[in-house]
Amino acid sequence: MYGWRGRVGMVNPSRGDVLLYEYYRAAPEGIIVVPAALGVRQLTPDQLDRVLDGYQSAVEELAYEQVDVIVLGGSPPVTMKGYGFEEQMVARAQAVTTAQVVAHVRCEVEALQAVGARRIAVGAPYTEMVTERFAAYFVAAGFEVVATRCLGIERNVDIAFLPEHASYRLARDLLREAPDVDAVHLTCPRWPTLLNLARLEQDLGVPVTSSSQSVLYGTLRRLNVRDRLVGFGSLLEKLSLPA
Repeated sequence: MYGWRGRVGMVNPSRGDVLLYEYYRAAPEGIIVVPAALGVRQLTPDQLDRVLDGYQSAVEELAYEQVDVIVLGGSPPVTMKGYGFEEQMVARAQAVTTAQVVAHVRCEVEALQAVGARRIAVGAPYTEMVTERFAAYFVAAGFEVVATRCLGIERNVDIAFLPEHASYRLARDLLREAPDVDAVHLTCPRWPTLLNLARLEQDLGVPVTSSSQSVLYGTLRRLNVRDRLVGFGSLLEKLSLPA
């Protein structure tokens, strides 16, 4: 069967289309994603707040599908509530499934920790308000956010139509603004980032992580899949190293 090494359940607030595409571009053989979508259309406080009610039923669906890991995707709904809220969501979800549950935003934190980052710059396609909530979350998680930059997009579908070079150019501009950072992080899994990461690291000389890359790293580690994935940034090359 497909997924003989692991079945990864993903709860996506909007569609998760770009995330799924990028996940499969880099995932090793034997991994399958089982998605659930909650239908957020705009990154506004009312929609982000309302979608929180849908997570638990999505988790119960994925538990029925016998997945091994569940990612509570969509960092904006979580960061709107502040640092630590994801722990409440995970605890509630974990009560109804034997699968390992992790919040998407926690995967992003783990990715930055894995590349040894402390001083970071954060880039996003989101509005300034949503991006600043992310920055505040990362500060609470123990990072120093030196700079942020965003594209100001509110409609989720518009993020999915961004060209591949958008994240490259944003990361490059961020490093010019803050050349002394330990890493650049590109948050949001619905714009193309994965294929730019190795090139960015080569051009910028610092680790560059992203949401979609972070989820791949976080889920494979929880599945104990240790393939060394080359060409998608230094983070994924670390998978084969001892824990």
